[in-house]
This record gives sequence, C-alpha cells and structure tokens, in this order.
Amino acid sequence: MKALPFKIPKVENSSFHLQIDEEPYFYDKLHQHPELQLVWIVKGEGTLIYGDYLGEFRPGEIYLIGSNVPHVFRSKAEYYLPETPGVLAKAIFFKPELILKGQQVFPELADLTNFLTEADKGLKIDPTNGQSITGLLEDIFRASALSRLGKILTLIDEVQKAQYLTLSQWPQKSIKENQGRRLDDVFKFTLENYQRPIQLEEVAEVVHMNKAAFCRYFKQHTRKTYLNFLNEIRLQKASELLKTSELSVAQIAYEVGFNNLSNFNRTFKLVTNSTPTEYRMNS
Repeated sequence: MKALPFKIPKVENSSFHLQIDEEPYFYDKLHQHPELQLVWIVKGEGTLIYGDYLGEFRPGEIYLIGSNVPHVFRSKAEYYLPETPGVLAKAIFFKPELILKGQQVFPELADLTNFLTEADKGLKIDPTNGQSITGLLEDIFRASALSRLGKILTLIDEVQKAQYLTLSQWPQKSIKENQGRRLDDVFKFTLENYQRPIQLEEVAEVVHMNKAAFCRYFKQHTRKTYLNFLNEIRLQKASELLKTSELSVAQIAYEVGFNNLSNFNRTFKLVTNSTPTEYRMNS
C-alpha cells in the first residue's frame, strides 16, 4: 500500500486535472499522489513539509510537487479557528508518463525529460517568474478543452525555464501507508507542541515506539534527527516573529521553545548564517 494516498478526481477525456481549493485551511494530512502538481498559493500561510524540506509558504508562491513524494501544506493555527481568514489555491495535476509517452508522437517533448526528473525534488518558483506563470494558470482555468492543452504545454515550458529553488535533493518516494501515518502524527504533534520542552521518549510514545527505534525510524524517513527537525520548526517560527513582531530576541527565543538564549543565538546563526538581530535588520 502507498502512504496516505490522495486520489485526484479523474476528469473524463482530459489529460490534466484542474483544482481550486477554497477552504478554511489546506488539506493537513501527509499525502502523496502519482500526479505532478503545480500549485499557486493565492491566499494562506503555513508550513510546507516536502521530503526532508521544511519551510514557510505564503500567498503568491508557486510550487511544483513531484510524483509520489509525501508532502503537506499545513496552515497556521489561526486558520483552524472559527473566524479563519480562509485559504485559496489553484492547482494543475498531470501524470508525468503522459508527457513521456507523448514523445513518441511529438519529439519536441523530449526536452522535458530532465525537467521531470528534477521535478521530483520539488521546486519553488522564483517570484520574478511568478506573474507570467500565474497569468497562464488563470488562462488555463478559463480555456476550452482543446486550447487548454496547448496552454498547459506552454505553462510547463515556462516553469522549466524559470529560476527555481530545489526543495529536497533526495526525496523519499512512495512510503507505506502505516509509515506515512506515523510521520504525519509526529509532524502534527511537533507543530502543536514546539513551544515547550519535548523529550524524545514523549514523541516516541506518540507513535508507540521506544526511543531508540523511533530515532532510527525518523532518520530513515526524513534523513535528519528529530532534534534537527524540531529546531528547524522552532527557527522557522522565530524567523517569522523576527520579521512581524516587536518582541525582543530573548522573548522570541523562549516563545518558540528555546530555554537558553545563547543556544538560540548559536543555533540560529548556524542555520541562517546571521544572528537573530542581523536577520531582523535585513528582513
């Protein structure tokens, strides 16, 4: 079985699926699907976990999600409240094998082979290319079936020519369902509890494992230790507070779960190559 499969509704007589998600919050379970997904975050903020990548997502950003790579766009806590600001995303799903098979008829599609391989790593499109890509996306959603096909091929060409950030160098693909559920439980627990001290024994208990087995399991599936993952989340939240709040560096350190200011400063600089104060001044 595959990990937390997310089945994309099939549209008859179409090689692609268009989807608009307008909800209180984004689908918040770790999942995977065989289709590539080009997604435009129109509205909403939160944390993206993709393979071994962890980072913030914001409105206006565009991502290409690889085939069968577990991922989740988890909205911020405020989106789960009754007065949620709500989220909106527009996405196109397409199966990479359709492009590969199309090479037999259209040799020009061979140019996309390397790009499809790169797509498995997950791509975040550079904002300088965003306007042309979102314009094409809007056209595709309005177009008729036949003209849509040509516009989608143009869109794929624009994406492969764009500047982008690679999310994960070696994403693990197609993990089994029970492993995916365990990872999802760990991610959810950590995002809800990062502000307080977390012992390894406690998080191991969440997935009904002993400490040693959990440490091996987590590193096998994420290519990082749990402590590294926890610190990544804490530093991501700290970076956000440094940019958006007037809290002191010390207050922010304790707010995100560091109980020692010097440890926070040292860890922050190790990861970002700047001190928290320098980061705030340059943001």
